[in-house]
Amino acid sequence: AYPRIKSCVPRISTKIWETVADVPVSFGGHTREHVDFAEAVKNVYKPARLPFVWGKLFDQGWFKLDLQATPQIKKEGLYLHWHDQGEGTLYVDGTPYYGFDVAHRYCQLPPKFKELTVESLCLQSAIWHPAATGLDAGGSKLSAVSLCRRNDLAWEVYHDFFVLTEVLEEEMKINFPGLRPGANGVGFHPPVERVSPFYRRLLRRLDDAVNALDTGGLSGMQKTLKEVFKEFAGQSQTLKATLTGHAHIDLVWLWPERAGEYKAVHTFATANRLMDLYPEFRFGYSQPASYAAVERKSPTLFRDVAKRIKQQKWEPVGATEVESDTLMACGEALARSFMVGQERYKKLQGKPSRVLWIPDVFGYAGCLPQIMQQTGVDYFFTTKLTWCNVNKFPFSSFVWRGIDGSEVLVHVTQDNGYNQCVSASEIRTGADAYRQSDVHDEFLAPTGYGDGGGGPTEEMCERARRLADLASMPKVAWGRVDDFFDRLNEVRKNLPSYQGELYLEYHRGVLTTHGNLKSSFRATERALQTWEAARCALGGGAIDEVAWQRLIFAQFHDYIPGSSVPEVYEEGIPELDRIAEHSLTHSVEELSGGKNAPTSIFNPLLYARTLIQSSDDGKSARAFALAPLSGAPADALEVSAPPNAVEAKKNSLSSPRVSATIDGDGRVSRLIIDGEAIQQKGPLGGFEIYPDHPHMFDAWEIDRQTLSLGTPVRSKAKLVAQNVNDVEAELVFEKRLTEKSSVVIRYRVDAFQPVLHVEYEIDWQDESSLLKALFPTEYAGRCARFGAPFGSVLRSQQPGQPRDEAQFESAGSRYAAVTDDTETDGLAV
Repeated sequence: AYPRIKSCVPRISTKIWETVADVPVSFGGHTREHVDFAEAVKNVYKPARLPFVWGKLFDQGWFKLDLQATPQIKKEGLYLHWHDQGEGTLYVDGTPYYGFDVAHRYCQLPPKFKELTVESLCLQSAIWHPAATGLDAGGSKLSAVSLCRRNDLAWEVYHDFFVLTEVLEEEMKINFPGLRPGANGVGFHPPVERVSPFYRRLLRRLDDAVNALDTGGLSGMQKTLKEVFKEFAGQSQTLKATLTGHAHIDLVWLWPERAGEYKAVHTFATANRLMDLYPEFRFGYSQPASYAAVERKSPTLFRDVAKRIKQQKWEPVGATEVESDTLMACGEALARSFMVGQERYKKLQGKPSRVLWIPDVFGYAGCLPQIMQQTGVDYFFTTKLTWCNVNKFPFSSFVWRGIDGSEVLVHVTQDNGYNQCVSASEIRTGADAYRQSDVHDEFLAPTGYGDGGGGPTEEMCERARRLADLASMPKVAWGRVDDFFDRLNEVRKNLPSYQGELYLEYHRGVLTTHGNLKSSFRATERALQTWEAARCALGGGAIDEVAWQRLIFAQFHDYIPGSSVPEVYEEGIPELDRIAEHSLTHSVEELSGGKNAPTSIFNPLLYARTLIQSSDDGKSARAFALAPLSGAPADALEVSAPPNAVEAKKNSLSSPRVSATIDGDGRVSRLIIDGEAIQQKGPLGGFEIYPDHPHMFDAWEIDRQTLSLGTPVRSKAKLVAQNVNDVEAELVFEKRLTEKSSVVIRYRVDAFQPVLHVEYEIDWQDESSLLKALFPTEYAGRCARFGAPFGSVLRSQQPGQPRDEAQFESAGSRYAAVTDDTETDGLAV
């Protein structure tokens, strides 16, 4: 009977839509820089003959619909069918009304309107949708624009029957393990012998429904299906699936920032419309940066969103300005994302967000609970931990204790991501995988096509209604995220605890991808901190918040990791460099005592340091002893080195605190610091090259096997410079890495610090290859210590348990240190 039942689904679906008229359209051209509606109406529009291919990737285009061609059609009950490979936002009388994309093809039009305009983006981005096709070689293809009517009876019957069919397929998985319920009916089907009573009864009722369709049409089938839902009402002892409308918008990723802003308007318009159609629908969205874009691009739509927020139907949830990467920003910059974000949330809803919402991020710093507690955030939601590829994360709901002891409540989806569509399979999977269901009867299901895919759909809302109370399935209802966490908090004392960073065993390559971006990002962080330190020292006020906002934007989890398209960095790196230069210029101007003031030096750090200032040719240098967060005329700070304190020979460097011997390959064969020799396993600073062909996500991953296939660089190093002055000694080598790539190596010591300075200037021309500098030591502690925002973390450096194996490649923020188990002796880089 199952093949007969399954084949009935497309039979019904073909009865839903009826085309009543094709609509002529005119095209106003495509532009690289996006313009708003007020500017677009000034375009010159010319007739477009379908199929119509237009634009280049990321271009914006505007279309006008000629409704004068269909004057005889009544406007009541009409739907607009828009089928473009790219995305479109329907404007009704100048206001964003609905978003078209691969998951949103039909929009019911209001009973009264004067003008229909569509803003389009040449980008096909709902990558998780089964009907996603990508773009044509010449651009985006608009293939259909028509007015339709919906057969509401067929619509209702289709969703009734489709949901029950999905439930039947879930039961088949239980009663017939190994059988693929999606089979087309060809071949052997096991007899219905030993099965659950529920499966047997549901199979019979659906077969009855098909009989009713064959004999009594759609109305007969509807009557039968309503009886089925009544018969199979849900049970009292079951889990609850709380749906939150979700549309994870990557501000940048496979598109630049201007496209991300378009996506915010596109998605917000759809969510707003769904609230008219489905009063029970609830929608949550994070990222104040997107709200600001919508307010700027469409104030009318933003006012509608503000009304929904007041009605408690739309939930600004998230705490941070953008969904930030949490590992690569410094602690201060990460905290800024919370501080700026929470101020924006106060303006949006009158109060800060109590929930940190970062479903898609590549690891979770151990300082997050501390920052959350200090900014009014009690709860945290994510899904990405389920992507760990060696160890399954042990908890769904738990208390997370940060590295300072701060605690927050966390909920993680298990076996489902953030692109859920209210399928019976997803709902049951969420229930079965909920690790804490013994103490809490509710799990959260973010619902809608994310990653820029347009968010929830009418079909999802229809399925949610039918799964609200159905036997064998969890109860399903829309809800608010903060309410869900408040209910979870009631059983907090029964939840497990987890301390320290939440390490993601995936996307390990993002910590090194696009090194030029990471360099500019870190320089901008330092420049902004320097400007703020100057203000603090002078007793001044806050610096320009816009500068912080733009740096925070670069924290977005597909920006700073280097996982976006090249155009993002072509635009972003120069902007970061301008911010850094602007900030340092202002720091100097504000600290300066005027044109005739003596040259002074300012230390923006909270600890004392020795500053070495070298001439461009390296033949002279000065040293300055700087107190924390203070400055003075340079002459007053200068310190002198003992005579002949530093020395550079052809193969060695020495200072009062450091002695380094360099071999013919340009490696450090012996290193002594403060009289103690580093316990080396071999020369330090050798290079090794690995073939880099990840099985997925080329810019994001480093596969375990890659690190077993290294080839040492055997070439000799050529000494090209030997510089010595009163303060510093330096040796400079050139070395060929491959036929196409080379490196300049600088080793330097100074008269004051217990540090061997190592600088590499690498001309890297080899694709799909990974270069590492190796510092092998005998320090065999169980763990290595890595710098992290607001602290440090210990990660495994020895083989053994699966948890250790999962950390085969582990990058740190600012430094890493290998030591013995007491952490009293070791080497830091």
